Amino acid sequence: MDTQLEFDALQQGDSSWWSVARRKLLRDAVSNSLGKKREARILDLGCTTQLEFADSPNFRVLNAHSSLPILAFRQIEGDLNLICTSLEELGLTSNAFDVVVAGDILQSVSDDLVALRELRRVLKDGGSLCLTVPAYPFLWGEEDETRGHQRRYTASELRRKLNNCGFEISRVSYFVASGLLPSVVERVSKNIFSKSIGRRRLDAKAPNWANEAMVRVLDAERYLIRYINLPFGTRL
Repeated sequence: MDTQLEFDALQQGDSSWWSVARRKLLRDAVSNSLGKKREARILDLGCTTQLEFADSPNFRVLNAHSSLPILAFRQIEGDLNLICTSLEELGLTSNAFDVVVAGDILQSVSDDLVALRELRRVLKDGGSLCLTVPAYPFLWGEEDETRGHQRRYTASELRRKLNNCGFEISRVSYFVASGLLPSVVERVSKNIFSKSIGRRRLDAKAPNWANEAMVRVLDAERYLIRYINLPFGTRL
């Protein structure tokens, strides 16, 4: 892919409704995890949260990804402390981080149990893991394949795997509940009319008004999640 086209695609994805909503959601989770701590080390796997602590120099963030082009893009966007490492074999010290963030990363590794054990290894005892993953295997589609996903999760499966890897679960909630019905309809339609419906372009940009409207809807969901766990949604 042409470098400029790749950069434009990354920039477009970075401003999509899901990227914006995920950043807000994970930032809330990190803030809750830090509580009243005066200093902390935070690992952002996937460089999805873009955390900044300009007023708190004792909060140090390490941004990690396995893709050099994405790291280059993040550097151009102004991110600091960038490293290239594999999620299944983190080149990092054990028991080193107070918070680990993994936004939409776990579904793309070949062995998610190995990856979760690595996350537990670098996380301090009493530290927090904040993650998002795509939900429901029945929603599997061409977008998953194009993005290199290996799986989708249910809440029970995610809980089981986290427990098996040594985590004590604080909360598991679905998210993007408002998008579940449209996603199911789209999935069923494509299964029935697969010969007449063309493959959706992943680089097709949604209108600005639609993007902003979805962000506002998910702001409302994010507010609800402060008080309840949502029972369904396209993300966990």
